[in-house]
Amino acid sequence: MEDIVTEVREGLGGREVALTLSAAGADAVRAVGAEWLLAAVRALDLAHPGHPLELVLRTNRSEPMPEGWAVQPAVAGQTFVEGTGVGRLSVRGEADVPAVWRMLQMPHPDLLVRDGEYTFIAPTDPLRRRVGALYSALYHRAPLLLDTWRQNRNSIPAATRSPMHPKAPHLEPVGAVTGPRTADLGGRPAAWIAMHWLTPAGAESWAFTSAEIARDAGYEVVITVDRSAPQKAVARALEITPYVYLAANVLTGEDWDGFLRGVLDRHDVEVLHIHHSARAYAFLPELRHISPGVHVVDSTHVVEHRTGGFVRQSLEYSNLVDHHHVISPELRDLYTLDAGVSRDKVSYRPLTGGSTHPGAAAGARPARRPGDPLRVGFLGRLAPQKRPFLFVELARRLHRSQPDAFTFLMQGSGPLEPQVSGQIARSGLNGVITRRAWGPVGDFFADVDVLVITSDNEGLTLTSLEADEHGVLVVSADVGSQRTVVAPVALAPRPPQQFLRRTIEVLKHLAADEGALERAYAAQRSLLDELRAAEGAADFLTTYYRTLKER
Repeated sequence: MEDIVTEVREGLGGREVALTLSAAGADAVRAVGAEWLLAAVRALDLAHPGHPLELVLRTNRSEPMPEGWAVQPAVAGQTFVEGTGVGRLSVRGEADVPAVWRMLQMPHPDLLVRDGEYTFIAPTDPLRRRVGALYSALYHRAPLLLDTWRQNRNSIPAATRSPMHPKAPHLEPVGAVTGPRTADLGGRPAAWIAMHWLTPAGAESWAFTSAEIARDAGYEVVITVDRSAPQKAVARALEITPYVYLAANVLTGEDWDGFLRGVLDRHDVEVLHIHHSARAYAFLPELRHISPGVHVVDSTHVVEHRTGGFVRQSLEYSNLVDHHHVISPELRDLYTLDAGVSRDKVSYRPLTGGSTHPGAAAGARPARRPGDPLRVGFLGRLAPQKRPFLFVELARRLHRSQPDAFTFLMQGSGPLEPQVSGQIARSGLNGVITRRAWGPVGDFFADVDVLVITSDNEGLTLTSLEADEHGVLVVSADVGSQRTVVAPVALAPRPPQQFLRRTIEVLKHLAADEGALERAYAAQRSLLDELRAAEGAADFLTTYYRTLKER
């Protein structure tokens, strides 16, 4: 533990650090390590430079994790009596400056090696706690019914939806600009990568690639996150840059303005690349005021039901963004045709490398022999968006009607593991559905003929591209831009009952007709060939960053 204290002290420039821990706190600090701890403390220090920092350490077993909050010194000790506090960390500051007291949210060690207890609704008050418990019970016992209700709720008529259009005015400096300016800082120009959180999968994988491209272009990289989480991929972030700030795990709402300004004070930011960061979008008017020369680019992936999610924010602040990168034709059309953003300002670049099909997709995969069962697979996180319960119900109905015609494989894990396991047991499918933890995707695709994507919403799924590369047909819900990569015959409506009816029809046809699988895959391959002919996102961003660097 002394090594951890020493590393934190050195990372804070030699400031005096005191750390006191319970046994549970010692386990938690060892599990996250000094670099994780330092990345959180540095964020608070950036928000309150020079102030003494007083942190109460708290561990969490559920996801999403709560954000940091202010702690009253007089009652801080009560958290240890209640069992929520597991340690105290103090950092010496300047004399005669008031101390800043905050609760630092840390993952319980179990949360770093397995998924935590999932809360559908954050239990921030008694009413939300009761509603969340009811929601969880319904999902466990009647997921199909609950999802039908959710789809009806999400399918709001277009006429009643607020249009997604730019709302923020285009701010131009008139006269002198006050406040910190990147041109005055000196040092190496920085690329600020503003992320949602640090997780190894999903949209964050592209954010990490963007950070690596910025580093390779010669920028000093700064990574911030604005969602409290276990931050399991902090090691990957630190491999790219030492300037990683786990802000959401420790900051309160009132700290964010100081923190975001502190990033500009501390680093010579030339580029801000927003990857699903609500805090960064909301900061853009202030950024344009205090540092108008910063070039702003964002990457968006998917339109969320009802709210529009980060795409909505991107469009609302579009007048303050220099360039939009989108990963699907659906988003390109939404920006340029529906929202009226200039085509010159929007780049559609898929998350591909512009490569052609490898050997398996080119025809090296062994043909399915007559009489063999059709091997059907699910690959993904066991999370609400992926709707794994639909795959289990699909397997139940197919097995009941044609028990020898299909085999089923599920690979992945996630917060809905207890619900999925319970549904499989109640459906009598423990010996029917083969379960696998995460593993090489090549091994998974070698054991399936068809990948079924049951998702409630997507952008353009990477698993579809991976399946095609391994010669596997994709049957998918018609969400996001999936029609760009999925054969028309293999698309199914999003509402759960309609999805099940259409998918069962497709899979039975594929199992019965020896040539149906090959014909559908040929149509899929044609779509993917067209997609791969486009410049990939990584190639695009490499050129883009280098062009900015040479300005």
